[in-house]
Amino acid sequence: MLVRYSTGSDGRPVKRALVYTAAEHRIDRGSIDPDALRIVEHLRANGHTAYIVGGAVRDLLQGRRPKDFDIVTDAQPPRIRKIFRNSRVIGRRFRLVHVYAGRKIFEVSTYRSIADGTIGNTYGTIEEDALRRDFTMNALYFDPVDSLLVDYVGGYKDMEARVIKPVIPLSTIFKEDPVRMIRAAKYAAITGFRIPFRTGWAIRSNAPLLATASPSRLTEEAIKILGSGRSAEIFGQLERYRLLPGILPALAARLSASKRRRESFYEALAELDRNVQSKSDKSLAGLLAFVLRDEVAALCAEHPVGEPTEVFRMAVQASRELLAPLNMPRIELETAVASVFIQPESPPKPPRKRRRRRSRGRRSLGDGVGEPPGP
Repeated sequence: MLVRYSTGSDGRPVKRALVYTAAEHRIDRGSIDPDALRIVEHLRANGHTAYIVGGAVRDLLQGRRPKDFDIVTDAQPPRIRKIFRNSRVIGRRFRLVHVYAGRKIFEVSTYRSIADGTIGNTYGTIEEDALRRDFTMNALYFDPVDSLLVDYVGGYKDMEARVIKPVIPLSTIFKEDPVRMIRAAKYAAITGFRIPFRTGWAIRSNAPLLATASPSRLTEEAIKILGSGRSAEIFGQLERYRLLPGILPALAARLSASKRRRESFYEALAELDRNVQSKSDKSLAGLLAFVLRDEVAALCAEHPVGEPTEVFRMAVQASRELLAPLNMPRIELETAVASVFIQPESPPKPPRKRRRRRSRGRRSLGDGVGEPPGP
């Protein structure tokens, strides 16, 4: 193990980070996406520092092949854009760069400062960037060129201890960004790591703050959960820490009101996870269908007979209300509802009134008899 130092205000060396070698962290280089490696190499060749960071490093340390690779660097967005032609700058408030490699997209961001707190957008140093991260296991920086793992906050030891520990003080971490509570529950389910008592208490205490979170961010987290292959475990953690009412209040109310509905919902999630793990339909509509199945079935049971178009419209509206305040795309939602919709019987048509045929008048027997013929 190596130690990285920086110079303190008094001119003396100050210990900043622990650096773990390949023999210590045992990350399999074969699990690193070649394009992610090329991006890091290209940034370094242009005079910048660059690391793989976040969930990809966490997955690599657990022996899993990451789905996504996020990269962080000291280069600012205009400079990154200049280095990579096949890229574009995104975001208004938090600007970063998407670098394209075929059909893959790599997110490249610039170190952020803590001068404006942990949600500000001022550029800073790697040391400051580490202190902005939510949990220590997400604040590990991996250099894939030299195969070194840089740890400023003790995240490597926390992972070995299988504990989820916040980087930011508990007094502010969830107040600054309530969505971090969802991530804590998600990480606990996916990794099997333990949430310490004080952290868990802080999550339960701050759970009502989720009502103030942006619906778009809640939607983004919900979609990630449904496509994780571990949605049943994650929803269990969300209920355990009283977070579900802040994300899906209508669904939470239904689950708490009916044991049978709750059991059926978790059976649907287990089936969803098996489908995701077997690489079946992973479209958003396909994921939502499992969540909406019971709601749509209940509504269809209430309307076994009715105009199909009208009942379908009611099913879509009921599904939208169940998922509120999440703003799922309309087409995906309607496709999901259609896949589990039970076609009602059309109402019987009223009997047609038989039109009375007017009978032609009969001529009386005497009509025209005995009349003289015409001239």
